[in-house]
Formats: sequence, structure tokens, C-alpha cells
Amino acid sequence: MFPREVTVPGYTHPLVAVGTGYREKFFVKVYAAAFYVDYSLRLDTEQWKAKTGIESFDSSSVFDSIFKAPVVKSLSIILVRAVDGKTFVNALNDVIARQIKNPNAEEESSLSTLQNTFLGRNLKQGTSIYLTWLEPKRMLISISEDEDPRQVDAEIKSATVNYALYDGFFGKSTVCPSLRSSTAQLLDALLLAK
Repeated sequence: MFPREVTVPGYTHPLVAVGTGYREKFFVKVYAAAFYVDYSLRLDTEQWKAKTGIESFDSSSVFDSIFKAPVVKSLSIILVRAVDGKTFVNALNDVIARQIKNPNAEEESSLSTLQNTFLGRNLKQGTSIYLTWLEPKRMLISISEDEDPRQVDAEIKSATVNYALYDGFFGKSTVCPSLRSSTAQLLDALLLAK
């Protein structure tokens, strides 16, 4: 379902898949997901350790380090069934609300941008959504009716909102355990390689 490499809008270098999974709700698959990182690392153990500052594997600290590292990463979501934009963005807002209880002005602005990006859209089965973290404070959103994103639809400029979304997928209380597990297994193998 997911290509090994992708190029996403807003970033010129290819990204390589390091994990895949799916989101289930009430025993129904809602979407499939893949996590990509900058291909320039070539999944080289020494480059990973140097870029992320990770020496040993502990999944929570590894995922936190990857978020903070100067490594472009992207979460690709492909909808397995049709859903309206309001339902989808409300699910994202629920993830964010676990960490941000009382948003400040910057966070409110970013949450409004996120909301407006999805409201009024009918997200068909097969729609691709890319959340691409260029750096902790900059996340690009690209939405495409097929698997080939062509443009940046929005940019979120709040490190706390961006981290809350990232943590929703890769934190201890992930909404997509199979994605986190799959990614952790590959990262564990990379970091333990001699």
C-alpha cells in the first residue's frame, strides 16, 4: 500500500519508510499509516545516532529525540473508508487535547489553521494526508485524493501543537499502536547494529 520512498510537497529530498500500521476504532480499520524520514540518512546507524543523539534504544526517548532532531519526517495516512473532514479533524483535535488543555494564542491560531484545513472536505476512501515535520515548529499538511500529494494545503507553526500530534502517534498512548510498534522495531534494529 505504501511506497518505500516518497517526495512530499515542501521538501525536495526523498523520504524513506521506517514503519507502517493502521488505526482501528471499534474493530473497524479507519486508516493505514506509514512513517517516513529523510532518505539522506540512508538508514545508516552512525548517521542516525549522530543526527538524533541516540545511543541506546528506549522507544519513548527515541521518538522524542527524532521529533527534536534536524531530520525531516512525515506521517502518511491513507483513509481506508470515506469520512468527512470535520470527523477527521475532530479526531486529531482529541489527540492534541490530551497535551494542550488551555491553548495560548499561538496554539489557538495553529488549531484554527488545522481545523480550517479539513472542514468542508469530503475525504474519500483512498485519500492521502501527509503531516510533514520540517522542524519542531513547522509542520506541513498535504491532502490528496490519491497517493500522490501535489501541494502544501497548510502549515502549522506551533511546536507544542506539532509535538502533540506527533506524540499522539508515537507517544506511550498512541492512537496507532501497530505503526509505533513497527517503527520501533526497525529503529531498534538500526540502533543496535554494530
